[in-house]
Amino acid sequence: MNLHPRLACVALGAAVFLAALPPPAGARALRVVRAADYRRIVRVGDPAIAPDGRHVALVVTRVRWNADRRRRELISIDVATKAVKVLARGGDVSSPAYAPDGTQLAFLATRPHGRHDQVMVIPAGGGAIRAVTRAPAGVDAFAWRPDGRAFAYAAVDPRPHRTGAARFRNSFVFTTEPIVAHSKPRPDHLFVVGSGGGAATQLTFGPASALDFSWSPDGKRIALTLAPDAIANDSAYSHVALLDVASKRLRALTGRSMWEFDPTFSPDGSKIAYLYSDGDPQIAPTELYVTTPHGGPGTVLAPALDRPVGDAVWSHGGRSLIVTAPSGLTNALYRIALTGRVQRLGVGNVTPGIPLVTTGGAATPPLRGALANDGALAFSGSWTNRAPEAYVRLPDGTTRQLTSVNAALDRIAWGSATRIRFATTTGTRGDGVLYRPPGFVAGRRYPLVLYVHGGPGDPTQLSFDFWAQLMAARGWLVLRPNYRGSPNLGSVYQRAIFDDPDAGPGDDLMSALHVVEAQGIVDPARIAVCGWSYGGIMAAWMISKYHIWNSAVVGASVNDWIADYGTADDSLADRDLFPGSPFVGDNAAQWRAASAITYAADVTTPVLILSDVGDNRDPFATSSMYWRALRDNGKDATLRVWPIAGHFPDDPVRTADVYHYWIAYLAAHFTLGALRATGHVRAPAHGLP
Repeated sequence: MNLHPRLACVALGAAVFLAALPPPAGARALRVVRAADYRRIVRVGDPAIAPDGRHVALVVTRVRWNADRRRRELISIDVATKAVKVLARGGDVSSPAYAPDGTQLAFLATRPHGRHDQVMVIPAGGGAIRAVTRAPAGVDAFAWRPDGRAFAYAAVDPRPHRTGAARFRNSFVFTTEPIVAHSKPRPDHLFVVGSGGGAATQLTFGPASALDFSWSPDGKRIALTLAPDAIANDSAYSHVALLDVASKRLRALTGRSMWEFDPTFSPDGSKIAYLYSDGDPQIAPTELYVTTPHGGPGTVLAPALDRPVGDAVWSHGGRSLIVTAPSGLTNALYRIALTGRVQRLGVGNVTPGIPLVTTGGAATPPLRGALANDGALAFSGSWTNRAPEAYVRLPDGTTRQLTSVNAALDRIAWGSATRIRFATTTGTRGDGVLYRPPGFVAGRRYPLVLYVHGGPGDPTQLSFDFWAQLMAARGWLVLRPNYRGSPNLGSVYQRAIFDDPDAGPGDDLMSALHVVEAQGIVDPARIAVCGWSYGGIMAAWMISKYHIWNSAVVGASVNDWIADYGTADDSLADRDLFPGSPFVGDNAAQWRAASAITYAADVTTPVLILSDVGDNRDPFATSSMYWRALRDNGKDATLRVWPIAGHFPDDPVRTADVYHYWIAYLAAHFTLGALRATGHVRAPAHGLP
């Protein structure tokens, strides 16, 4: 659930585009991928480019498997020569940002023996690192003042020091926190501190939480997003405000009270761009607006783009903005002029953004700090058979790969990835990606895994999807469709999930499956469905309503919408999918009709249910309830959980562990399905992994 030149076309019943690139020159594919290769993947993220465009700084992250940790390095790359210099190691380095004059580089990291991130500064060419901030609870975000002599930063209020009996007086008024909350979250406030360090000055106060911010060119004002508090659910009630630094006075900028964020001053200070969604971003595309510091909502730029904008940055001259938006099977880059003219910026066969673990897509690439004065743009990117690397789009429009940190993986024979199209009842043709196993033979029938993306706002893209590739390496077809609610095909398709969170998307998934079946390459006795988050919701729905599945894996699913509404950290996102609260009038019937748990007695598919017990987004409670409902109805269901917090494990060992059990479960049932097809097994088998 929510919290954002192809090759030749061939006719196979639907428009299909081959999307596999050959290995680089000199590389020879030696073997198929193995699960252990996951720990070899190197992450590249947080790209920042120097104002003159000559160097790119980024964070490179490698797995330390036996410690179940990731080790980070901050590196600088010469764009012309690709020479690499390591600037900092360890300390969870992140968020590099060049000073306005390019002579220094700031980043977040923990001090030696420290516990919280602080702003650090190093000469851009390397040298001694000095700490700038000493925020008691750490720094969450920062920005150079345009003169380079100070920083604004966001930090949470430190917990009050209590002694004696006062330590145990910790009750609080509960509102829309997740049900497992033990305290009211503390807001982020803005502070300013000199670039040389010293005492910080607090700029904002009270319960409102500052989410993101931008300096005016003269350093006298800050545009920021304010939420009423630090509760995740209440971030929906965010609005753009303007802060006078000297007086610390705040005023609302547009008059709206919801779904505004990411304000940024134009280079001359006369305009402020910001993002606004006319409703929950699950169903309402986020659009780019431009207003002035005097106030008012301003003007929406390029409404005909019809894609949700993920990030935006002003060009150096202030006459246009560069934005990102999911479009088709990639994250597209666009230049939008103040006149509203839209120009798509090509980046070759690369999908910008860092691949997401469970969705088959890539996170929207951050643009702030990634655009040089001459228009060069730094970003991370990948392809279906090319692991992430750092790239730069040069001013002449060409794209250059800067790193080769994952070159060792080029010696693997990855499966090919194919674009599929399928009909829907929305008036929009859906799309998606079909992975074929290495050595695929046309006309042979293969097991198929319908692997559903989450979000629903995280569409499947032509990006590096390690776990889909690992499934394909077992000799399986892996189908990842973009069902309605996916934001990559326009607002009509995205909005079509409203009041129809399960049945409509289920029809789309079946339509995509039929397109592949029509190719004559699917073994009908070995078709599985699986997914995490909204993908888990859909997997549970599909085994409730369709009975063609050999097996299923349901991860972090909302199996009971009403229970989720009452316990999750994003209850507003639930309510916005339906016409109203389940506790008002007779609305509850509709919520129950959309819940997989209602149909537990109808399930005929063996199912593995996965969850983190500390998941606040799709709480473990609904997974436990679903397992109990299936068990009580005599169904073949197994519930496996991880005793950690979070919506999905963020450590490398547990991430691999989730997929170990996930893929093993499908593999065991595919083997059983093959034996049944030959008559060797007649009775159902329980207790599989």
